Amino acid sequence: MLFDINNTNYKFREEFNEFPDIEKHTFEFTKCICGSSESIVVSTVSRHRNFLPIVACTRCGTLRANPYFTRETAAYYYGQVYGDVKRSDKTPAQLFNDQNDRTIVPFFKDLMPEFDSVLDFGGGAGGRTAGFLAEGKVVSLHEVEGNYSQFAYDNGILPYDNAIKYDLVVVSHVIEHMIDPFAEMKTIIQDCCKPDGLLYVATPIIDRQRARQWLQHFHIAHKYYFTHDSFIGLMAGLGCELIKHNNNDGFLFKVGRKVDRNLIEKHFNDSSRKVQEAVEKELRPTKSKIMQLLRFWRPQPHNQAAPRTPELSP
Repeated sequence: MLFDINNTNYKFREEFNEFPDIEKHTFEFTKCICGSSESIVVSTVSRHRNFLPIVACTRCGTLRANPYFTRETAAYYYGQVYGDVKRSDKTPAQLFNDQNDRTIVPFFKDLMPEFDSVLDFGGGAGGRTAGFLAEGKVVSLHEVEGNYSQFAYDNGILPYDNAIKYDLVVVSHVIEHMIDPFAEMKTIIQDCCKPDGLLYVATPIIDRQRARQWLQHFHIAHKYYFTHDSFIGLMAGLGCELIKHNNNDGFLFKVGRKVDRNLIEKHFNDSSRKVQEAVEKELRPTKSKIMQLLRFWRPQPHNQAAPRTPELSP
């Protein structure tokens, strides 16, 4: 295991309770996106020092929190807790400006002629896609938090229309929150994307960093942590062909492609191998680790066996 909640030496961004009264809610064990239940434990702690079991799938290398929220718990968490934890100190205007500072519009500079309508799915205040308005695009927003979406509507962005199929659908830093990414992304593609349309998905990619740095990504609101290959494999299973990525967290796909099972398995196998190698590398003994162990090692008494009792022993 890379990170253990009992070890107080791990760095963390802040120490606070990510989910007050968590014991009143329900959790469940789930299979991975690839359908496998085989995994290794990577961590028992989040970056905020909350208990959060994280496992790595041995088939596809995807990391996930397991057990994790049931749908009822997720609905409560995002309705009653998440906003206070993540955005309580941000007005809609501040969130819009923060998102606009990370606009995705330059990524599409050479692709502007290929689309006219844009849907920002789960886009908060719409700041990441608002720049498309200046490019003459029609921009819409699908967002459940009313105060943020209203700010977007007041600034020229349209509400989502379920009767429309969009040329470009943007799902930015949403998929890692999904309970079932395969099923939920399939619904988005079917309901929102035009046939042969564009789908931009952004999510943190865990294997862009050494395994020792993964802890900074572990947050109770995130169920999944994808590798580059496991994410492309997931999207390939949805009929999405990668056409461009930004060498960070953004991937642009063409939807409506034929599902290639061999390609999916290749990505999953590569991902699994790389994750296991990354974990093993961090756990491999080094001179500094051995010296630290010797420095703090103390001999233990030899009477550590559990006492025999009439109830348990003959």
